[in-house]
Amino acid sequence: MRRRILATLATVVLALAVVAATRAGSLTAKQQEVLDYLVANWGQDTAVTGIDLAMEILGGDYTLEDRYALGDYIREHPEVHRVIRIFGWETVSLTPTEKLIARHLSSAEREQRPAPSLAELAPAVQVSPEAITAGLATLERFGIIHPDGLAGGVGYRMAKPRYVNWEGGMRITFMYHRVNVQGVKKLDTY
Repeated sequence: MRRRILATLATVVLALAVVAATRAGSLTAKQQEVLDYLVANWGQDTAVTGIDLAMEILGGDYTLEDRYALGDYIREHPEVHRVIRIFGWETVSLTPTEKLIARHLSSAEREQRPAPSLAELAPAVQVSPEAITAGLATLERFGIIHPDGLAGGVGYRMAKPRYVNWEGGMRITFMYHRVNVQGVKKLDTY
């Protein structure tokens, strides 16, 4: 019996060491700083702050690659915080613009309409066509949309059925409310 307990304990300790080593090696120091900020911020005052806003608040020279690395890490490690498990990794990984683009594509697919064109998306989202193109590239890289020549418009469809029917599923996947109260730090909330 004692041997079995010691073997189980050793297995658990080894597993925890592997998880800790994986975590420590997956993010750069500046990416880890953003993650630490998010974990400390999430859940306070209903905060579901996104990676992009955390990078803005912390300042520094962050890149799209940093945001992608953090989003990918959060997707693979939902145990980091209950906010991720409740609201989904997409909620904190995507920018407000990317969420709006995804909502338009999702709505079109759900309603069995062609995907909107670049000329339709830009004014609807209130950004430049270049920002739409960049947003589409990020959504594709995160695996949220995929190219589909039959989709019409910008030529993308949602990559998974859950992205088509995300509304009403207790998820805020492509929703956001960015709050900026004078004298208080900005935050994303639900």
